[in-house]
Amino acid sequence: MGLLDQMLGMVAGDKMQQFQSVIKWIENQGGLSGVVDKFNEQGLGGIITSWISEGANLPIDGSQLMQVFGNVNIQELAQSVGLDTQSTSDLVAKYLPQLVDSATPNGELPESLDLASIGMNLLKSKLFGQ
Repeated sequence: MGLLDQMLGMVAGDKMQQFQSVIKWIENQGGLSGVVDKFNEQGLGGIITSWISEGANLPIDGSQLMQVFGNVNIQELAQSVGLDTQSTSDLVAKYLPQLVDSATPNGELPESLDLASIGMNLLKSKLFGQ
């Protein structure tokens, strides 16, 4: 583990564990392509398409995430991150657009990607302003 990763662990603590739980949860949803499919199935494809494209990201709120993923899925994630359901859906609503945007810099979903690395780089930039 590098010095920056050690510093991140000390500074971020619970946030890093929560973020890692969210990344694992996204991977369990079928990764980004599975998430895109869920948004499309619920009629919210335009929102996630805005995150993938090179333009501005449309916002999403917790109730829309409940619509996309279902209450049970959000509750499972909430238990994993140690927050209530509303706080968890708000957390995902805040960071999922940024994660998708970071994972798709060319405006399209890559065939393979390391969500954990992309997520950790995003977290580092938020904490350390990189």
